[in-house]
Amino acid sequence: MNDKHIKWIILFTPTLVIFFWELFRHQSHVLHYISMDLGNWLSPLWVFLVTITVVRKLFTRYDHMKYQLEKEREEKAILQERERIARELHDGTAQALFLCSVQMNAMKEESDPRWHELEHSLRQVHDYVRNSISHLKAPPQEGVVGWEKKVRNLIQEFKLDTGVDIHVDIEPNLDLTSKEKATILSCLQEALTNIRKHAQAEHLSITLKAHFKGWQLAVQDDGVGFEPQAIADSHHFGLRIMEDRAQEVGATLHFYRKDDRTHLLITKGGN
Repeated sequence: MNDKHIKWIILFTPTLVIFFWELFRHQSHVLHYISMDLGNWLSPLWVFLVTITVVRKLFTRYDHMKYQLEKEREEKAILQERERIARELHDGTAQALFLCSVQMNAMKEESDPRWHELEHSLRQVHDYVRNSISHLKAPPQEGVVGWEKKVRNLIQEFKLDTGVDIHVDIEPNLDLTSKEKATILSCLQEALTNIRKHAQAEHLSITLKAHFKGWQLAVQDDGVGFEPQAIADSHHFGLRIMEDRAQEVGATLHFYRKDDRTHLLITKGGN
């Protein structure tokens, strides 16, 4: 049953109820028990009862179908946007970085030590762009279960690569939009990248739970840490990207050092 069928049923149900009720109550044997005046009073009652028992269920089903359709459209729009961004990164930024790398290699003969620092920074940016392109081109896994599996796979790969002891607490079946899922996954990936490169951590805790009317992602590590104002530093563009992504879904990012642990909190729906 599609949405058009539901609309027609909702439209004609009251009319059909009145039609069959009037046929029934005007039967000669029924008139002995139900007078004309009583029948007139019962008519709206029958319509009301049918509306409560039948039409209300149809409205609920129609709303659910409409929600699913809007969700599919949103996921399709997100996929198209991901493909567009990946294409622009590949055609523009990645190729420009590759050209800069070639030109820089040709200038190394000047033996300026600053070239090595520039080469290292350029390689980091290039790797970041390539990882972003790969992430954008990867087909999204459908459903909550597929998304949760992708998050856990990301954590497991980090654990295998680094040997860091990780405590994971992810609440199942969180009510998240497609954009929120993409944001959480991207921010978690960026957080793990930062820990891998800078933190020198031995223990890591990752928590994702419902929080008031929203959710909260908490990442804690016992590494060397760095200053909270790093978000404002132009060199730490990964942290600034996380903050921008959080703001796009109405969430806030808090980054601080406490009890010899670095805390990264991304929260939506509460303080």
